Order: sequence, then structure tokens, then C-alpha cells
Amino acid sequence: MNIEDSIRVGIRRSLDDEPGAVLEHIAAQHDVSGAEVIASLPEGQAMTLAGDRFEEVMLEIAEWGNVTFLVHNEDLVLEARGTVPKGSTAHGYYNLHGRPIGGHLRVANCGSISFVSRKLFDNDTHSVQFLNKDGGWMFKIYLGRDEERNLIPEQIEKFTETRNRLATASSVKQGE
Repeated sequence: MNIEDSIRVGIRRSLDDEPGAVLEHIAAQHDVSGAEVIASLPEGQAMTLAGDRFEEVMLEIAEWGNVTFLVHNEDLVLEARGTVPKGSTAHGYYNLHGRPIGGHLRVANCGSISFVSRKLFDNDTHSVQFLNKDGGWMFKIYLGRDEERNLIPEQIEKFTETRNRLATASSVKQGE
């Protein structure tokens, strides 16, 4: 998804002016997709994989413990906190049979998966953001926090290890 340089400059200026802004707000402000905003994040804040890694990434996340599963659209910000259950694929959906996180996710619609590390408002965050083939957000999974609202160090380690391993695996596959 290529966007004109002037639009990318505008997105980056918005991110510089409000480094902790909600990415959906930046996308709406510039009338671009989520994928385009993520691609405009400062270097080191995002690593993006192809959507065909969906099940692999979800199985990794199932090992991380309590996280926040977030769905955000213009009418709703829905958060569910808990452990993402290991799912299974059937009838075109990745099926999560758990509580409080459960549902049916359409695997074929996933265009990309981004590991994002940035401030949101004034808080450090790490999230895995699943985007559809049009570049819009399907859902996001944020690392959990303890009772004092601090990120859980073990989850940061798992997030970082998974991101780095998958980035390296993707680089090898692309170079073959």
C-alpha cells in the first residue's frame, strides 16, 4: 500500500505532535488505512509480517498469559482481559473457545500482523495488531499489566522473542 509522500509526511507530523495518539485517530485524520499509519511509525516501533502467519502468531500469544484483546471501530472500543485460548481452524475461522476471550476470527481476511511497541497516551505499550486485507484493523492484543499498571516483564520478553524470531524467519524466507 503506497501512499503519496505528502500524506506520509502529514502522518509522521501527526505522530511527532502526538506520539501517544490512538492510531485509529491518526488514520481517520488523514483518511488512510491502519496499515499505512503503522508503516509510517518511527523506525523500531513496528515489525510487520504477512497475514498468512495468523495461526502461528495466535498460538504464540496463547502462551503469554493475561492480555487485553481489543476491538476498536468508530462506534466501539471493546476490551476483554484474559488468556487467549489456543484455537483451531475450521470453516475459514480461527475458533477461540474460551472465557472471557472467545469467538471466531476470519483467517482469510488477515492481510498483515504488526508487532507494535510505542507509547499510547503516556504509557509504554506492546501489542500485536491484526489488519485485514484492506489495511483496516481486525483486532489488537496488548500485553497485560500488573496491579500497579506496569507491563509484565515476562510478557515483554515473550513478545520480544516472538517478534525477533518471526522477523528473522521472514527475512530468511524472503531471501530464499
